[in-house]
Amino acid sequence: MLKRIKKFAAMAMTLIMFGALTTGCGNSNEGSDAAGSKEVNVICWSEYLPDDVVSGFEEKYGMKVNLTTFTDPDEMLAKVQSSSKGTYDMIIGPANDINILKSQDLLEKLDKNKIENIKNLNEVYMNEPNDPDNEYALPYLGTSILIAVNTDVIKDDIKSYKDLLNPKYKDTMVVVEDARPIVGIGLMANGYKINDTSDEGLKKAEEYLAELKPNIHAFNGDSPKTLLLNGECPLGLVYGGECALAAAENPAIKVVYPEEGIYFTFDMIMKTSGAKNSDNADLLMNYILDGEVSASISKTFPYVNPNSAAADILGDEFKDNNIVNIPESEMKKSQGLIDIGEDVSKIVDLWTKFKG
Repeated sequence: MLKRIKKFAAMAMTLIMFGALTTGCGNSNEGSDAAGSKEVNVICWSEYLPDDVVSGFEEKYGMKVNLTTFTDPDEMLAKVQSSSKGTYDMIIGPANDINILKSQDLLEKLDKNKIENIKNLNEVYMNEPNDPDNEYALPYLGTSILIAVNTDVIKDDIKSYKDLLNPKYKDTMVVVEDARPIVGIGLMANGYKINDTSDEGLKKAEEYLAELKPNIHAFNGDSPKTLLLNGECPLGLVYGGECALAAAENPAIKVVYPEEGIYFTFDMIMKTSGAKNSDNADLLMNYILDGEVSASISKTFPYVNPNSAAADILGDEFKDNNIVNIPESEMKKSQGLIDIGEDVSKIVDLWTKFKG
C-alpha cells in the first residue's frame, strides 16, 4: 500500500471539528441532504478555489462552505487520513492520490446523474490514468512545474534542467515543496522516466538535487510567485498557474519548457467516503463545472482548464496563452505520476536527505 511522504513525520494533526448543522433560511432546498444540512466541508489547495466562487455558491443555495486548505499533497493526506469519516465531504487534490485514497476506503464513487455539468468537460482530459473511467474523480484544473526566469536579471538562454545547476545561480531559486515531482525532475534531467525507482536512476536524481541545493533560496508550495515578484528569487521551479500570475504582473518573467519535458497532472474533484453532506458535495461539484463559474476560476487561478464551456467564454487571449494552454508538442513530452507502491519509501529517504 502506498504510504505518502508526511511533511512532518511526527506531526500531530488536529482534527477539524464542525458545529451543529443548521437548516438555514435559503431560498431553495435543492441539494440538501436528508437531514436538511445546509453546509458542505471541503479540503482544497491554498489559493485554488476563489472566494467569489465560494460566496456565489453560498448565496445561490443558502449554504455554507467550510473550507480547509493545504499547501502540499502530503499535508492533505495527513489531514484526511487522521480525521474521522465525514469530517470532509469533498477533496480538490492531485490525481496521483486517487489510488491511495481508494485503497484506504476514503473515496466514494460519484453519482454522475447528479452532476449534469460533466457534459462541459473536454473528453481529451477525461479518463485520467489513476481513475480511467472517472468513477471517483473529475478534472478541476491541470498543473505543471515550469522553469520561471526573470529575464531582467538572468540573461542566459536556459533550455534544460541541467542549466539550473550553474553555480552562478547560487541562492536565487524558489522551488515548490512537492517531493515526487521534484525528485522526478532529477530523474528526467538524467534521462530517466519520472516514475523510475531503480537504484541507478534515484542515485542520479539524488546527485542532481544535491548539486541544485546551493542554488535554492526557498521552498514554497503556497505562493512561489510572491518570491518571483518581489525580486527575492529571479529563478524557479514553479507551478504553471503561479508562473502565469507572475508573468501577468511582470512581463519580464518568462517560462521555459525544458528540453527533457515537464511534469503535468490534473487536480481532481473527489467525494469522500462517509460524507455527511453527500448531496451538497454533488451540488458544489456541479456548480464548479458550470461554464461561467469555471471561467471565473481560471481568471483568478490561470491553470490548464479542462472545461470546454469555460474555454469558449475565456476567448482567444486565454487560449493563446502558452503557459495556461501548454503547447501540444510539450504535452506530448510531459510525464505524470503513478502509484509506485512501497517504492515510495525510496523517495521518502531521498527527499528527507535532500531537505536535510
